[in-house]
Amino acid sequence: MVFIAALIGMVAAPAGADETLYRTPPAAIEAALRAPALPLTVLSPRRDTLALETPLRYPPVADLARPMLRLAGLRIDPATNGIHHAPAATSLTLERIADARVTPVRIPADARITLLRFSPSGARFAFTNATSHGTELWVGTTADGQARRIAGVLVNGVFPGAVAWLPDGERLVVRAVDRRAPAPAAGVASGPAVQETSGAAGQIVTYEDMLSSAADEALFTYYATSRIVIVGVRDGRVERTAARGIYTSVAPSPNDGTRLLVDRLHAPYSYLFPYDRFPTATEVLDVHGKRIATVAGRPLADRVAADGVVTGPRDAEWLPYSCPSESWVEALDGGDPRTAATSRDRLMVDLCTGTPEELVRTPGRIVDVTWFHGSLRALVTTYDRATRVRTTYLVDAGPMLVSARRPYTNTPASPPPGVLRVISTLRDGDVYHDPGTPVTFAESNGDTTIADSGNAILLRGAGFGADGRRPFLDRYDLAAGTTTHVFRSDLAPLETVLAPLDAGAAQVLTSRQSPAEPPNLYVRTVATGALRQLTHLRDPQPMLRGIGRRVVTYKRADGVDLSFTLYTPPGWKEGTRLPTFVWAYPLEFVDRSTASQNTNSAQTFVSVTGPSPLFLALAGYAVLDSASMPIVGDPATVNDTYVDQLVADAQAVVDQAVSMGVADPGRIAVGGHSYGAFMTANLLAHTRLFRAGIARSGAYNRTLTPFGFQNEKRTYWEATDLYTKMSPFTYANAIKDPLLMIHGMADDNTGTFPIQSERLYAALKGNGATARLVMLPYEAHGYLGRESIETTLAEMLAWLDRYVKPSK
Repeated sequence: MVFIAALIGMVAAPAGADETLYRTPPAAIEAALRAPALPLTVLSPRRDTLALETPLRYPPVADLARPMLRLAGLRIDPATNGIHHAPAATSLTLERIADARVTPVRIPADARITLLRFSPSGARFAFTNATSHGTELWVGTTADGQARRIAGVLVNGVFPGAVAWLPDGERLVVRAVDRRAPAPAAGVASGPAVQETSGAAGQIVTYEDMLSSAADEALFTYYATSRIVIVGVRDGRVERTAARGIYTSVAPSPNDGTRLLVDRLHAPYSYLFPYDRFPTATEVLDVHGKRIATVAGRPLADRVAADGVVTGPRDAEWLPYSCPSESWVEALDGGDPRTAATSRDRLMVDLCTGTPEELVRTPGRIVDVTWFHGSLRALVTTYDRATRVRTTYLVDAGPMLVSARRPYTNTPASPPPGVLRVISTLRDGDVYHDPGTPVTFAESNGDTTIADSGNAILLRGAGFGADGRRPFLDRYDLAAGTTTHVFRSDLAPLETVLAPLDAGAAQVLTSRQSPAEPPNLYVRTVATGALRQLTHLRDPQPMLRGIGRRVVTYKRADGVDLSFTLYTPPGWKEGTRLPTFVWAYPLEFVDRSTASQNTNSAQTFVSVTGPSPLFLALAGYAVLDSASMPIVGDPATVNDTYVDQLVADAQAVVDQAVSMGVADPGRIAVGGHSYGAFMTANLLAHTRLFRAGIARSGAYNRTLTPFGFQNEKRTYWEATDLYTKMSPFTYANAIKDPLLMIHGMADDNTGTFPIQSERLYAALKGNGATARLVMLPYEAHGYLGRESIETTLAEMLAWLDRYVKPSK
């Protein structure tokens, strides 16, 4: 065959004598891997300007190897005083939507932009630049793109959102690195590290990067502590406020900017839990850092039930009202979802008085509160753990002001405080009936508010359906409870609304793509359908356009509908059987109808990045991507049939690939990442369907995650037999087909610490199995370094070439 002959030179080189060196994949894969990245976009608050950022893709491993402090669930770069290898951009341009005028922003040649914020009017912007001497603060003007560094300020980027605009757009609130002595030296331990427990139980998740000594505590305090400063952007004047401490969030009051709502951590710390469980005070400060009030004081949260929440006030935020007002949520069931309760949570508000009042009680756990822009209405979303249903309510705090004789003009005259109506209910995984999410604004203080469009809200959705995706923008009438379409995409090209450009959504900003055309931005006039193109991005990976793609649907033996996206090599002839690689990730569903919904699509532009298995199509393999692996049943007991359902899923995908003439039944491999790696090892332990497996960054012994995993809420002691049977480590002696395991040495994901792969490899070796373990230095759960990604792809291809591609 022509396509086979063309791929003879594509075989990855076998492992050489020196197994300690990084490897590279074949030239065609390497060329696709090194293609330029598509830009990321940020829309200004007034929706008149786009910021286009070029993301830093595949930093060299040398960057990852810089010193890193693993403290309290954080990974801190002591040089930048921020998060180690945080996502960054290397260039920045501004595009005016009215006329598509592009203005490059002049920044240092080696810039690493880690945060970008437009001012409330969009006339200015601020960004942070991570350097070897700290994280700089820069400000610029949108009209001309001119930017300058603010002298005398280094940003503390340990916690997110370190920079926020005050409402006047003239000043910034910054968590800055305070003047301080050199970092404390590790030294010699002064004694043992001691922990003690007695009495009350609490869930202990297998967190990574916890504090472990007094020296760790000192380092955490040193790097996490910041001084709140106010920066004038016109003259660069820096005011050091009185507020100094470990502030995880700082939000100015949205309308007048006279107060700051802060979360401040303090000792005693924990050696078992990350920083967000440490004792925390939620306080209101004036703009000079003086404490005005304490909203809540939370002790160390070391007794939180599985899938529970802390007691007392949580998730405090400003209300978008003319005087500084706050809201927060409180648990009514002790924070324990296992406790029978009519109401689980309540939403509290303090409307300018200093006396909080209860607005509404909810039967489910409140997981989100989003207030309307310039209003006292909010959407409150709850989640029911038992049914896995999310319910969204419309609530209104306005009547509270009416009853207290305070002016409020946006509230209907009669309804009492509390719920006005149920907006939607949605079960986990039910993408066909997803009503969409509200269109929101990013306020200057970092809060998100809903755009209120004439007693209606706009909802954006992905638009999944049995015939494919049709992204939509709907208008929901808050009074009538009815929905009308503003825009709905055709099946081709695929067009997604990113934001309305005016209050009535007469014009919208969209992203438009097809299998042949990369995503570009357009302005669409809704009434006429007229389009005006803003960006003109070209195909960065033309070598991928020869890859075939289609969505394949089929059924499991019990009738559950399944699907995968089939990718075939360039030049492949229909009916020619190929070595095949199945890539999947199991998901739990409550019912069969939801599990049967198809989220695979061939409507989008394919852009392959990182260690994606799709690169293997360039090397002669059929890739069955996102193969459905549903586990269906009651959420409390669904895993009781995990192995049986997993085997049925795998049998169905193999049968389909073979029956359609794509796969050679004797040359099929399976792989996955994280929970997909767990799946892979289980399939090799319980079936002989696959010639080989590739498992990346997985967990294989569930006794090492004894307080639950994925969506399993029972503990090891409550379901010992289940934990044992679901662990492929238990059946290591039954794994007869070759298994390649790859794992980051610095895996930071809960439960997938590197010893999981090391112990399974030792078990396989001890039982005489064929296996290979590749440990990637400096890498976390997802791989970032260029050399690491190249090595991962080379290892995967070499393994498949060795054990799957050859015909018996």
